[in-house]
Amino acid sequence: MDRITFLDNAHQGKNNWWRYLLTSAATWMGPFILFLIILIPFIILNYQGMDIDPDKVVNTINPLIFMIMLGVYYTLSFVIFYVCSRFIHHKTIISMINTVSRFNWRRMLKGAGLWSLIMGVSLVVDVLINPSSVKLSLNLSFLTLLILSLIIFSIQASFEEIFFRGYLMQGIGLLTRKPFIPLFLTSAIFAIGHFWNGQNVTAGLAAVFNMFIFGMVMGIITLGENSLETAIGAHIANNIMVTSMVDGLDIVGDLPSMLTMGTGPSFGIPYFILPFILLIIIFWKKSDKLSLIFKTQNKLNEIHQTPTEIQCVNCKATNPGIAVYCAECGEKVVAAYASTPRKLVAFLIDMALLMVISGVVLVVMIILIYLIPNTDVFGPELIFQIWIILTIIIGFFYLVLMERNGKTIGKIALGLRVVDEYTQTPINYRQSILRNLLLVADLIPFIIPSLLGIIVSAKSDKKQRIGDMVAGTVVIQELS
Repeated sequence: MDRITFLDNAHQGKNNWWRYLLTSAATWMGPFILFLIILIPFIILNYQGMDIDPDKVVNTINPLIFMIMLGVYYTLSFVIFYVCSRFIHHKTIISMINTVSRFNWRRMLKGAGLWSLIMGVSLVVDVLINPSSVKLSLNLSFLTLLILSLIIFSIQASFEEIFFRGYLMQGIGLLTRKPFIPLFLTSAIFAIGHFWNGQNVTAGLAAVFNMFIFGMVMGIITLGENSLETAIGAHIANNIMVTSMVDGLDIVGDLPSMLTMGTGPSFGIPYFILPFILLIIIFWKKSDKLSLIFKTQNKLNEIHQTPTEIQCVNCKATNPGIAVYCAECGEKVVAAYASTPRKLVAFLIDMALLMVISGVVLVVMIILIYLIPNTDVFGPELIFQIWIILTIIIGFFYLVLMERNGKTIGKIALGLRVVDEYTQTPINYRQSILRNLLLVADLIPFIIPSLLGIIVSAKSDKKQRIGDMVAGTVVIQELS
């Protein structure tokens, strides 16, 4: 098999852009509007003549009742999504789940079982290291919560997987030959929606990061298996465990979970590590199934794109697209792709240069502050913020302008050049801006900068990072 057939299911039905926009808006906003229509008269009647504080109104709702409302919302969303898929897109739900037209229950149970085991072991490790980090709170309310979780999250998690990893990933897959792009974009969209799961900004950002990793792994499993059932099972198990076992859903409130936070800190396995453990187990000795995610696929019924002209990187002469050797200099027309370690060294040289420039900017700013008579206007925090912003702007413009001509200082030192993926001609400003904006993605997970970009580049046939894939660029090794 030389392609991910799961993404090909998108060709079924109708795929106009407005159909995706209408379906997405109706699916997510429809139930919310319906709730408002029902609740506004109730709130007016019960809080007539009083100042209404939305936070206080929400806080008065029993957490279990809030969970039921959440279940009703997702059930309505699922129903609306089904109707829109059937009558707007003329698609079937099963086409967004797999390629064989029948649901694989064994895969779903496998995903649920493995993820429950992984989370369970992680929790046991946490308790063994520090028993005071959690405390047991088993009562009748917990059984009610467990039953509600089984019902509600079976619907909610299944719907989210079908929408994000099925409907949306297949839809975005129509726009690109590179499976990694819809995988990354849908994971980012999925993660951003979890920002409000945290009680504050820090907790919200942590939730976004964890859910991005979770979404990426669920997407990789889906593309690797050409089916969604394993991801559905893991997602259901995750939400049930997080809610009924450890009370990890802040948005709902204090739930009667089996385990609640104790007095001591948690020293268990970080959550974002767990999805990778699942990935290793599922694809143990099956890594060949994952390699397709990083490869360029031809669209259905389309011959692989061959440029009509290609530029020789040695003498810059224009040759026919099918040429192997340059008609002018006799060298090979298609240059060798730059290796990932070589690109990394070039990037580090550029970063070192930018750090020096950033340091000079900071020194100049400090000198200017001392020369200004009224120094009360510029506090340390404001100076730091301005410095960070200037550093980002300088770095971005340095990369965009230098790579527009193919080379940064680091690339010059390593003999590398950025060119168009197909024609090997210099890239334009649009491509340069795109590939450098996507550095934000390549730098994930930030605590180990560029780890994601390094992995993607190493697995890619053309040694492209995420920014290259989106911009249609490639880094080549120049002839010495």
